[in-house]
Amino acid sequence: MLMKTLKVGLMQFKMIPERAKEQTLNHAKKLLELAYKDEAQIVCFPERFNYKQGKIEDNLEPYNGPTMNLFQKSSAELGIYIIGGGIWVFDEERMENHISSGVFNSKGDLLGFQRKLHLYLSEKDNFVPGDELKIFNTEFGKIGVIICFDMTFPEVARFYALNNVDFLFSPVLIREEGIENWHIYLKARALENRMPICAVNCVGQWGDQYYAGQSLLIDFKKGYETPSKLKIRYASSNEEQILIDDVDLITAQKLRKKRLTERITTDNIVFDKRNWI
Repeated sequence: MLMKTLKVGLMQFKMIPERAKEQTLNHAKKLLELAYKDEAQIVCFPERFNYKQGKIEDNLEPYNGPTMNLFQKSSAELGIYIIGGGIWVFDEERMENHISSGVFNSKGDLLGFQRKLHLYLSEKDNFVPGDELKIFNTEFGKIGVIICFDMTFPEVARFYALNNVDFLFSPVLIREEGIENWHIYLKARALENRMPICAVNCVGQWGDQYYAGQSLLIDFKKGYETPSKLKIRYASSNEEQILIDDVDLITAQKLRKKRLTERITTDNIVFDKRNWI
C-alpha cells in the first residue's frame, strides 16, 4: 500500500574543489545527521557533489569506494534512504568510467545503481552511458532516479510513469545560466506525468563555472484536478541548504492514474505527410 506522505530531504551541497575528499565526505555525514534530526525519511544528494580539484582520474572511485561506503554506512546508522547523487566511478569489471547514483535503503542495503544515460558535452569523451532505467521498490512506493541531462528527454520520465513509479529523484549539476531551462523541464515533466520530483543541485565555484543551487521539490496541491496545480518548494540561491518537507504521494497517484487513462497512442493514427514542411 502506498504511503500517504513522505518526508524528503534535498541536500543542496556546497561544492568546494579545493577541499580534500575526506573533508567533503565528513561534511556530507554532518548534513546527513542534520537531516535525520529533522526526521527526513529519504534524502538526495546532487550530482558530482564530491568533486575535488584535479583531473578526471583523480575523481574516479570504484563502486565500493569511499563515497558509496559513506552512504551505505550512514543509511544503516541513521535509518534513512539515501540517493547518492551522481558520482564518477570506475567499473573494475567492465573497465569503464560511469556516472552513477547508488540507492541505499534504511537498513544500509544497496538497492542498486542508476547510471546516467545521456552524457553532456565532454562527458561523452570520458564516460560510458548507461543503458537501463532502474525501478527501486521501497516501503514508500516505487522510485526512479533521473540524473541531470536525462531529465531533458521526456521519454525518460514517461517510462517511469507508465511503469507505476510514484516519485522521481534527480541529482544534477546545473550552471547558473541553465537554471531557468532546468526549472522549466522539471515543471513540464511533473505536469506531463503527474509525478512528484525531488531535484537537487550543487552550489559553488568550479573554475569559471558557477552553480547556484535553487533545487526544487515538486508535488501537487490537493483539491485541484482540472487544471492540476503544482506545489513547489524552492531551495535558496547560492547557499548550502537542507530543504526538508512532506510530499503528498496519494494526490499525485490519483492525478496520474486519471491522466494516463486519458492518453491515446499513435499506433492507429494516420499522419498526412502532404502537410509536412
